[in-house]
Amino acid sequence: MTVKHTIPCEGSEVSVRQTEANTYQVTIQAVTNNPLGTGNVLETFSDVHEAIQAAELFCKLHAAAKERGYYLENGHFVKPERPKLHIGTLLQEGTSPERLVVLLRG
Repeated sequence: MTVKHTIPCEGSEVSVRQTEANTYQVTIQAVTNNPLGTGNVLETFSDVHEAIQAAELFCKLHAAAKERGYYLENGHFVKPERPKLHIGTLLQEGTSPERLVVLLRG
């Protein structure tokens, strides 16, 4: 896997990695974990530019969700007593942070 883009995000690192199948995975990894690891895949894209935009968007969505008491768990934004929101779907749809806030209010 080749790293195409990396950004710091809420104490973690979000990367876009090109796979052998020429797809692009948006992944997240804690900065303190194994630097040689690949992290957890949030979503896969066929275009590198879409994947980079999704990585940048994820950080904004994560900040908005975190401000409202949500946390990241198994590819979802989660909060007790609230429905889970699938991050891959949010990224594929290009959900804005403002729209996410509306969804979180439910």
